[in-house]
Amino acid sequence: MACVLVTGGAGFLGTAVVRRLARRGDRVIVLDNFQAGGSENLGGLGSNVAVFSGDMTDLDGLLALIRKHRVQRIIHAAAIVSTLPSLSAPSYVTRVNIEGTLNVLEAMRLGDVERAVHISSEETYGAFRHEPADEEHPVAPIAPYGISKVASEQLGRFYRTVYKTDFISVRTSWVYGPGFPRQRIPRTLIEAALAGRPLHLSCGGEARIDHTYLDDCVEGILLALDHPVHPFDVYNVASGEAWSTAEMVALVKELIPGADLSVGPGPLWYDDGLVVPPKGALDLSRAKRVLGYQPKYDLRRGLASYIEWYRRGQLPREN
Repeated sequence: MACVLVTGGAGFLGTAVVRRLARRGDRVIVLDNFQAGGSENLGGLGSNVAVFSGDMTDLDGLLALIRKHRVQRIIHAAAIVSTLPSLSAPSYVTRVNIEGTLNVLEAMRLGDVERAVHISSEETYGAFRHEPADEEHPVAPIAPYGISKVASEQLGRFYRTVYKTDFISVRTSWVYGPGFPRQRIPRTLIEAALAGRPLHLSCGGEARIDHTYLDDCVEGILLALDHPVHPFDVYNVASGEAWSTAEMVALVKELIPGADLSVGPGPLWYDDGLVVPPKGALDLSRAKRVLGYQPKYDLRRGLASYIEWYRRGQLPREN
């Protein structure tokens, strides 16, 4: 039974990873500062999960935790996530995301940790120059969040080259599903439709994005964690399909009859000052070939599963 540290383990993605690890019998150590996710998100787990409060900028605390619990592997999900929050606090994002990753790498080196899987993002690509975008697509992020992820990946490569640290990055894309904490599609569309509220987005209908269901993302992360020897240090883990916002709206209306939803033309915007760059599908060939990754949820199935979660009476966590 391996001992796996999950940083950011009380957050949206981290919680799902922790639950999967716990179910399969791993010993799991959760480290979180509980700013984005509460300890209640981890309720009902067994004795093989231990939860600790701490900050990723505290190298001494991180290393002490790793040594005390003899951590063998790390899933590094702790970060200030998404582009929008990074616009208002770029220095904070830089400190938490880049310094936090550097501390993970140092703790791996000093604590003899076998491997870390770092949760990266398609935001590293910036505007897609071709589609589907494979891992060799140029990286040109447009905002502090994506920039921090590129820097983290590059630090991982440095440690991999100099110290032989096994640091693997998984580039996810617009992950959604039960418990998603932020006001973003498709959550906003589903909640409005189920509540019988009209929701008419003024623009964004033409934006094409690879939306990834939570279960598929977790599966890809664990495949990267478990793979014996990695020939690459980065993998795309997504759905492999891009849907426009207009197509998403049509699917939600089909799955929730009577929903009063619409979206205008043009691109999506992160806020009034920054447009979401042109995106598209991610190329999953590498993850499929090396890891055996195979997404199970296209957008229709993912939306249907998400809607069913709401209909069972679940409430989203606010962030």
